[in-house]
Amino acid sequence: MKKQILSGFLAATILGSCASAAFTDISSDKLNQTAYILKSLKIMQGDSQTTFSPERSITRAEFSKLLVTMLGVTDVTAYKSYTIFPDVPNTHWAAGYINAAIRHPDLQKKNIIKGYADGTFKPNNTISYGEACTMLLLALGYTVDDIGPMWPNDYVARAESLGLNPKNTTLYSSSVMSRENTAYMLLNTLFTNGKDNTGKLIDSLVSGSDSEGAILIATSETDSELAENQAKFYLDGNIITKNTEGTLDESMIGIRGTLYYSKQNSGSVIAIVPEEGSRTESYTVSSVEADRIETKEGKTLKPSNETMVYLNGAVGKFGENWFNLLANDEITLHYDLSGNLTLIRTNPRKISDNSFIYGTESDRPIPDGYRIIKNGYEITRDKLKQYDVITLETDTKTAKVSDSKLTGIYENASPSYQNPSKITILGKEFNISQSVASYFKTLGQSSKITVLLDSYGSIVAAYPASKVSATMVGTLQMGKDSQVQVKLLNGVTISGNISEEGKNLIGQLVSVTQNKAGYLNVSKWSTNFKENGNWNISENKIGNRVVSSNVTVWEQISENSPVTEVKIKNLPFDEIKASDIRKTIVDSSGIITGIILKDVSGDAWNYGFGTLLVGETTEDGPNPPLTAQLRFYDYSSNTEKILKYNLKYEADGLTGQLIGIPKNAENNTNKQALDTITLKNVANAKLTDFDGSDGVRTANGYYKISDEVQVYVTSLRKFITLNQAKVDYKNFSLYAERTADEGGKIRFIMVS
Repeated sequence: MKKQILSGFLAATILGSCASAAFTDISSDKLNQTAYILKSLKIMQGDSQTTFSPERSITRAEFSKLLVTMLGVTDVTAYKSYTIFPDVPNTHWAAGYINAAIRHPDLQKKNIIKGYADGTFKPNNTISYGEACTMLLLALGYTVDDIGPMWPNDYVARAESLGLNPKNTTLYSSSVMSRENTAYMLLNTLFTNGKDNTGKLIDSLVSGSDSEGAILIATSETDSELAENQAKFYLDGNIITKNTEGTLDESMIGIRGTLYYSKQNSGSVIAIVPEEGSRTESYTVSSVEADRIETKEGKTLKPSNETMVYLNGAVGKFGENWFNLLANDEITLHYDLSGNLTLIRTNPRKISDNSFIYGTESDRPIPDGYRIIKNGYEITRDKLKQYDVITLETDTKTAKVSDSKLTGIYENASPSYQNPSKITILGKEFNISQSVASYFKTLGQSSKITVLLDSYGSIVAAYPASKVSATMVGTLQMGKDSQVQVKLLNGVTISGNISEEGKNLIGQLVSVTQNKAGYLNVSKWSTNFKENGNWNISENKIGNRVVSSNVTVWEQISENSPVTEVKIKNLPFDEIKASDIRKTIVDSSGIITGIILKDVSGDAWNYGFGTLLVGETTEDGPNPPLTAQLRFYDYSSNTEKILKYNLKYEADGLTGQLIGIPKNAENNTNKQALDTITLKNVANAKLTDFDGSDGVRTANGYYKISDEVQVYVTSLRKFITLNQAKVDYKNFSLYAERTADEGGKIRFIMVS
């Protein structure tokens, strides 16, 4: 595969925030990576240790040195003792390189350097784009006979046809070459086949290459487990550690490419060179479910269960590790050349040195002029509570406040419990900074502790649970290996074992504690608190109380039904009536951080074909109990599913109907569905009635189309996508749970 790295991959790459610039005067990731590779190959250095001077023009002498070095000639001592051009005496700094270009046996035949008609070389003149194209073509083995007599136009045209030119700008033959454009052209030339496919120039500078498709994960500067001059790479589902020649630059973390090895240090990686066509995307996590990641940029990501996740130094499948991703985590998605998502990489979680605990010995003043933000809302200083974690962000003059806490058993630690760099609590592993480790000096193994988390989900303090405790509320979900997870209101997902009786609450909002044996004790969460008034979504208020911009919203069809988290953008109304609000949850400062609604959006149901399964009747009634079966297309697994439920109520006429059954009802131990809903045929439509994939116009009003709309081909008895249906079919029967003015959406479409 042709590694014309600058034309494709680098132009589209978005690096994660853990990458740092190699040079302080480079803001472009594309140029930063180019400069790093040339520096690693010892071809082109910066103007100083920290600056690259990308806009500075380059001279003929400088370009000659770069070209000779790129051709593998680094020791020019033997060529410094004489003078060829009168204006390049042997005392000139570049004399050895210019003379070597003419006299070195490997370079002589290429004839890459020529003087002027008056016999001079003019080393301090700036080099033009036309001259640069000519010298690079000669370095690749081309001659006048190959290119043509018209200089410089023929040379510029041939160079551009080979892809040697920079892709970031338009240059003319007389344009003066900058260091930035020179860097791009040198790197492109390195990975271009010479005349008659004689090989790439890069091959003469390295001992070999392998591991195509590797992703640089960490260096010794970003991972304390690595020794100096080591790096971690992700390749084909595994993390591999390799020696490196020097420390690979942090700006290359996240790059997918081929590993190139040093000639001087056999087996040591000298550079990772990006490959054309692969891409990355970076996001900040808002929330995570077993089948999706919501981002603060407003995008919903749906990785497969098999997608690999790199987190805390280890790699595992998304389906088995999704709950370890936290709100505010910065993630980078890596796609292969076919556009398939292969890896989700979490950037190191931020541990701020500017954090302190309000109302404790670590407390310090918040500077004047700083905005104080708690749970997405600006508060005044008098609203702060003891043990709030305050993080000062000097660039935005913001004090971020977190009241997030976890209380549980101090399960594990390394390297020691009194001075840990990693700990485990409630089934979750956390990195511990050196400044935070001192909190653990008096906390012993298996003791009950409370840890305080900052706005980024990092532990910043720990106390005995007898001194500080957390109230933990969240949704109970099935885990793996007979364990459960609880997705807490603060965005953290904890895991552990519970009693069989507790599993009856799966899908419910629960209060959770942990006993000394390590088991989670769960009980149905209950509160009578409900803020009076309608919820004005645009004003972020219920009555007179503020709603957090990060509020979690659930729908609960009935008092005993499971809860389903819903997106605010999917709610059908700009204002939710007070009668549709079941309960509200507030933080320690009185900000609403959780809202439980009744069935407002209709998204809390699984919709599909219903069938009533009636068993043999005995003296004790039907055996098995009254059971419903739902057949539908599950978007989270992209497969058709059949789920069975135990019904609490009679459901005559269920068989053959399009119905809804509460989401998550199938996951509790009794698999009990307390309610059902029947879909109604609201209209028949043609292709021209659809407004893209968002909605459809009918005689009964405009209906939005559900994100999980079921599309069924009656003649084939199978589910297909809406896009497939629009291509192959003309008639669409539309079904909704209620009318459009009541907020109903199209949930099911029959096509023929």
